[in-house]
Order: sequence, then C-alpha cells, then structure tokens
Amino acid sequence: MLSYTAHFVTYLAAAMAAVKGSKLHRMVVVPYRPLYKTMIFIVFLCAMAIFGWLTYEYGNNQGLELKVEVVREKDLISKELKEARALISEMRQEIADLTVGGEIDNQANEEVRQTIENQQNLLAAQNEEISFYKGVMLPNVANKGLRIERLDVTSNVPGRVRYSLLLTQVVDKHDYVQGGVRISLLGQNDGEEETIQVSESGRDGAEAIKFRFRYFQDIVGELRLPEGFAPREVTVVAHSSGLNAQRLEKTFDWPLKGE
Repeated sequence: MLSYTAHFVTYLAAAMAAVKGSKLHRMVVVPYRPLYKTMIFIVFLCAMAIFGWLTYEYGNNQGLELKVEVVREKDLISKELKEARALISEMRQEIADLTVGGEIDNQANEEVRQTIENQQNLLAAQNEEISFYKGVMLPNVANKGLRIERLDVTSNVPGRVRYSLLLTQVVDKHDYVQGGVRISLLGQNDGEEETIQVSESGRDGAEAIKFRFRYFQDIVGELRLPEGFAPREVTVVAHSSGLNAQRLEKTFDWPLKGE
C-alpha cells in the first residue's frame, strides 16, 4: 500500500513538474447555443444581400445619370452640329451672293468702262469731224487748195480689202474741183518688190479714179489682193485740173496685219 502511494506521489510530482515547465492557455467556458450561430450567419447573409442591392441600385442610378448626361450631351452636340451646318450653308450662300455680286459689279464696271470708252471714241470722232468741217468751211489755214485728208482700209474677207479715201478742198470760194486720183500698193510678192495700181473699177490698172466736188468727197472702193502679195504701204497721187491745177502725193503705211 505504501509502495503504491509512493509511486502515485512520484508520478504526480513528475506530472506537476512537466505542467510547470509548459505554457498554459486560459480557457473560456461559453454556453452551447447552436441557433445563435445560425442567426448570426443569416444576419450576415441579409447584410450582404442588402449591401449588394444597395451597390446595384447605386450603380444603376449612376449608370442612368451617366446615360442621361450622355444623351443630353448628344442632343446638345446634335443641336450645335445642326446650327453649324445652317451657319455654313448661310455663309456659302453669302459667298455665292458675294461672288455673283462681284461678277455683276465687274460686268457692270466693264460695261461702264466700255461705254465711257465708246463715248470717248465717239467724242474724239465728233471732234475730228468738227475740226474737219471747220477746216473745210472756215479755211483759216495757209495750206489751201486740194487736200488728201485720210485713207481707211478694212478687210472682212481674206484677200479682199475695202478702202475709203477722203479728199477735201480748202478755199475761200468753194467752186467745183475735179481731176483724178491714183492709188498704188507697194509690197512684196514671193520676196520681190511689186506695185499694184488701183483703178476706178476696183481692178488693177493704170486708169485714174475720177473725182468732182465742192467741199469734200469720200472715194470708196474694193480690191482683191493677189495671192502671196504682202502690202507694205499705200501711195495716193491726186491731180486737179483747171486754172489752179495741183498735184498731191501722200504715202500711208499699210494698216492691216497679215494682209
């Protein structure tokens, strides 16, 4: 009995020594409540569901606001684009109007310029005619008698020319003067000098063109230029008959190009 007791005491001492050397943990005794944990878990699930629903609603509201803002911006951009297109169309119309107006102004200016130029040419021609008639009717000049005033040459058909020779008489007493005039063309034909005489019939020849007038006479005729003939100048020789016979000669440059 004593031996058994001694062994128990020795084992107890050893166990206590072992417990004394190891780390001891504090133990808490709680009541056993299985429904409590289930309720906590259900509350947690409800909280997560509410949190998820709130998150969804918040995201949905934010998405709706963003969508509304995007639609509003789209409408605003569409409106601005429409206004910009209208402005561009209006500006294009204004540019077109300005262009047409500029063309009309240019055309009007050109017409005015041409009208002024024509009026100036007409005025110059009238002044020339007035000076001419004054010289004929009021001969206050030293060079009196028969005069070769001017020679005009025109061509509407290639190879054919129309001439107009104006003769005047500057005298104190206007009696009839008569005589003949010879017109000759000097030029080149195939590189050689050639002279063509113009007759009263308009054909080449030596016959003089007759004239008879008191104040002036415009001698008009037409001639055909030989093929290959290039005129360079025109010589006019006028002879008057009677007591105060005169001989006049005047040379004109050929006014037409390419004839």
